[in-house]
Amino acid sequence: MDELEIEKGYANFHRKLNRVLRQKDVKAFKRHLASHPREAGRLTHCLMLNDELAEIEMYKLILMRSPLKDVHEEAAEWLKGRGIEPSRPRTATRGRRGRGRKRR
Repeated sequence: MDELEIEKGYANFHRKLNRVLRQKDVKAFKRHLASHPREAGRLTHCLMLNDELAEIEMYKLILMRSPLKDVHEEAAEWLKGRGIEPSRPRTATRGRRGRGRKRR
């Protein structure tokens, strides 16, 4: 498998992941991760979680994905409704430490 095929695999995985996350169906989310373990990488930990905990991770992931900005507020409200304070998404200016700061 060459590098281009690997990149296409990751791109396809993430496009489909966005579609699956829009469904807000934890079983579909876990099926997608299970069918693409290499591309899922660190997300595969969700497969070991019960559906309730995997659903929380799914909603947190929705907040992290910029293509899903239109459903960020809904995901944040879902988490808040369960007593979970959603983390703030990083902005371009909050990246690495020291970025955007003036030196004195």
